[in-house]
Amino acid sequence: MTTPSALPYARERALAEAAVLRAAILTKKVQSTVKAVSKDDKSPVTAADFAAQALLIAALRAAFPGDRFLGEEDSRELRKDPGLVTRVYELVSSVAPVDDPGTGAPLAIPASVEDTLALIDLGGQGQGGREGRFWVMDPVDGTKTFLRGQQYAVSLALIENGREVVGVLCCPNLRLADGRVDEDSVDPHGLGVMLTAVRGQGATVRTLSAPSATPYVLPPPERLARLSPPSDMKDLHIVDSRLSTAIRHDVIEQLAQQLGAKYPGTEVWSSHIRYTSLILGGADCQVRVPIQTGGNVYIWDHAGAQLIFTEVGGKITDLDGKEMDFGAGRQMAANRGMMVAREGVHGELLTLVNAIVAS
Repeated sequence: MTTPSALPYARERALAEAAVLRAAILTKKVQSTVKAVSKDDKSPVTAADFAAQALLIAALRAAFPGDRFLGEEDSRELRKDPGLVTRVYELVSSVAPVDDPGTGAPLAIPASVEDTLALIDLGGQGQGGREGRFWVMDPVDGTKTFLRGQQYAVSLALIENGREVVGVLCCPNLRLADGRVDEDSVDPHGLGVMLTAVRGQGATVRTLSAPSATPYVLPPPERLARLSPPSDMKDLHIVDSRLSTAIRHDVIEQLAQQLGAKYPGTEVWSSHIRYTSLILGGADCQVRVPIQTGGNVYIWDHAGAQLIFTEVGGKITDLDGKEMDFGAGRQMAANRGMMVAREGVHGELLTLVNAIVAS
């Protein structure tokens, strides 16, 4: 029998889990106190976003110095606000210790203010690519709901030669409500759940209690069972966010009407929390029909969570039936839309959606 430490990507998986755990502890601790600033695209960003990205990259770079990085944030807005720079460095300097499971030493932290800014930019200026290895991260996915005390996620994925090979996702506020994910069903004391997958090795879940000692030690993982499709399509459970202005919700509603299924089903803002709804919350599908051709679909909103879903019986393609291309750069511009569904219903849903779009 192969021991877990001898499996492919065992070192990467363990380090990624520790790095995400530390970022989750930090973001949860400051969630009620941070304030947002606006980026060039008018989306919000907080000190927690910047600090979490710096910490993720610091830990990964120390362990894998040859790897590259791609993250949502860069330091342009941060550098305009000296007070915010100071706050970010205070956060990364005072973060709760989490040990590297491989060496037993504390995970690396930024050495200075300038090191913090440089680490953030390693991700913010990263371009990915179809050759070699790079880590994709979203330090706080769902900043809008994070600011409201609702659901958010810390995500991290390793991409190798254009394919996801490791994915780690922590949802620090998640507490299922009658088996479903709900924006307001928040774990007030613990750290929610952590999901992990390695390509070809299945996926696991951990329920995380509040840190009671340092360094925090992750509990043992539980293997996730494979998902089954609904026995009747009228029972199809759809996850969506009608607040999104980039998706044709009319197509999704027509799909539900044709099947006799309820719409809306689960509605949450964070992209990675929507994937969590598919993995843990009983949802069966998510459909992305873009309003505009070439609409902005960013790699950090999908990398890692897609791997976890496919490892438990999900299937993901674009609307042309092609696999998702994680080597195309910061935007997933090589694909048109997305069909995310359990394997047993993916093909039928893809056919129905394309027929609705064409009508």
